[in-house]
Amino acid sequence: MGRELRPGTRVVRSARSLPDGDGVPVTPPLIQSVAFDYDSAARQDEVFGNERPGYVYGRYGTPTTAALETALAELDGTQAAVCFASGMAAIAAFVDACALASGGRVVAQEDIYGQVRALFERWRTERNAKIVFVDATDVAAVEGALRAAPTALLYVEAIANPLLRLTDIASLAKAARAAGATFAVDATFATPVLLRPASLGADVVIHSLTKYVNGHGDVMGGSVAGGADVAKAMRDRTILDGAYLPPHEAWLCIRGMRTLELRMRRQCESALRIASHLGSHAKITRVRYPGLASHPQHELAKRQFGGLFGGVVTFDLKEANKAAAFRFLDALELAASATTLGDLFTEVLYPAISSHRRIAPEERTRLGITEGTLRISVGIEDPDDLIADLDNALARV
Repeated sequence: MGRELRPGTRVVRSARSLPDGDGVPVTPPLIQSVAFDYDSAARQDEVFGNERPGYVYGRYGTPTTAALETALAELDGTQAAVCFASGMAAIAAFVDACALASGGRVVAQEDIYGQVRALFERWRTERNAKIVFVDATDVAAVEGALRAAPTALLYVEAIANPLLRLTDIASLAKAARAAGATFAVDATFATPVLLRPASLGADVVIHSLTKYVNGHGDVMGGSVAGGADVAKAMRDRTILDGAYLPPHEAWLCIRGMRTLELRMRRQCESALRIASHLGSHAKITRVRYPGLASHPQHELAKRQFGGLFGGVVTFDLKEANKAAAFRFLDALELAASATTLGDLFTEVLYPAISSHRRIAPEERTRLGITEGTLRISVGIEDPDDLIADLDNALARV
């Protein structure tokens, strides 16, 4: 431009790009921009048309979120990954695109995260969706459900929330293949540190990035990882449904993910100590933890997870009622009474009023979630301090 710009124009257009200079930042830059400028409309058209790589608008993709997606695909051992604004958004987009939008049938684990179960039940009511629930720990029962009718999708959790039942990924992958169904595994509780479902035959791996991947309690996000066809369908969903993970959240996930292996090892080790301690407590009737020999799938856990057993412990109070649970929660001093998991700090959840509130009480009871069921997400604090805090709270029950 030949003429000098006036001050009002200069301030608006200032600092639109970083100055040139050698040196590669050790932390990836956060590119917060929603829009991307092109000096050639023809090149912009090619990017819009997926004829060349690039970025045009935040809903279509951002460099920072794309960096996270590349890292997640590498961790999960898949061709690609697409990130969403929450774990629920990722699950809803995938299940709808994979099965429901075309009238396909879904076989789903019965004891999945309560909000996902509630979503599936709502779809059955509002959309007449063909979704059936099955005990996914029983491979024969899953095979029977898959044979009962043509099935588009088998959906399970690697470690069920909150009862910590395990699914035999390799066996279920074989059953899904035989039935011609896509096999999706929510591996949020396991993380890629304990398990890579794709290496055992899963077609799709789902994570709530809100939990262990980020690990700091300051981000919501979700991801769907799989083949190129899955990524293409998920990208279309982020563009049209508008649930794409923004770059700032992606940048925070990248930051948190760098310590995932270190955090998980500490949390798994502490969780085993806490589970072992609670197992002999007079005010607890049952402790659920895959690392305990008392867990019905302990051998599967040893085989599938390589010596680590997760950072979550679930237990049932002997006095199984809301008043006792509330006294326990209110007496906690170190552990937070919070509705999430996977953070640096320890959190305790009461499923009956939070994660599984939407599930009918009789169905919760049938599954094994009582008024005395509590779930601990073990943090990285000193385990002796955590045990003392739990003991003090149990003394009030």
